[in-house]
Amino acid sequence: MRQQSVALLLIPGERIMVIMDNASGQQSGRKTVNERRRLQRYGLWGTGMVLLLVFAAKCYSQAPGVVDLGDGKYRLGAIVIDQVARRFTVPGSVIRTEQPLEYLVVKKGGAKAYEAVLDADTTAIEFNLACILIGLDSDNAVLPRHHFDEVPVIGDPVKVTITWDRDGQEVQIRPEEIFLLEGKPVESRDWTYTGSVMLPDNVRYLAEEAGTLIGFVHDRDSIIEHKQGIGLGQFGSVTVDTSKLPPLGTGVVISVTNLKPATAESTQETN
Repeated sequence: MRQQSVALLLIPGERIMVIMDNASGQQSGRKTVNERRRLQRYGLWGTGMVLLLVFAAKCYSQAPGVVDLGDGKYRLGAIVIDQVARRFTVPGSVIRTEQPLEYLVVKKGGAKAYEAVLDADTTAIEFNLACILIGLDSDNAVLPRHHFDEVPVIGDPVKVTITWDRDGQEVQIRPEEIFLLEGKPVESRDWTYTGSVMLPDNVRYLAEEAGTLIGFVHDRDSIIEHKQGIGLGQFGSVTVDTSKLPPLGTGVVISVTNLKPATAESTQETN
């Protein structure tokens, strides 16, 4: 396994991931054609220049480390990324089933944990980097205009699943299955990557500040949102079907898969 570091080039409207080889300090050749073109656009390809992550500067003086597991798989903190399958997984746990509920997943210790069903052993920065590494692109997103915006969220489609062990047997469900809207099952399975936003100071990342990873009430701070939204503006209308979830404190694995059709440009790697 090779230890690498990831830097995110922060240019207005751009989020470019650069993998650095710690041993040589050189940019890795494992880049898609699209990534190379975007680096060339700013004259950074082959220069060795890296702009480190400046999200949450007080907490992150260095870019998060990435371990190359081989065969297109990487570990980013507790997240395991499979670039071939365009999927990543992250461990978490069940933290709440009572109202009010506005988020499916928050980071562990996140400020909005009191409104979330699950937490995940990651930061919002790492979670978003994992999304980028499986090919999701915030350039395709149109974020909610405001909290509880009834307009469907636009962006790259993703599949989200929750898995846990029950008496030695793996149980897997789609997240919308755990919710009831005014006592009735939620039908839509559409989840969308939006990427959240940088705050006006261009230093703080909104998802990191709020700790929100996956939401369903069309909040701009979430990295992934339910496309149509669940219970928008209907306080108290969303409840959890506790028969579909394990007890509080149970460990789970949250999986995110890129459902956007793959293209030659997005999958071809340079040597």
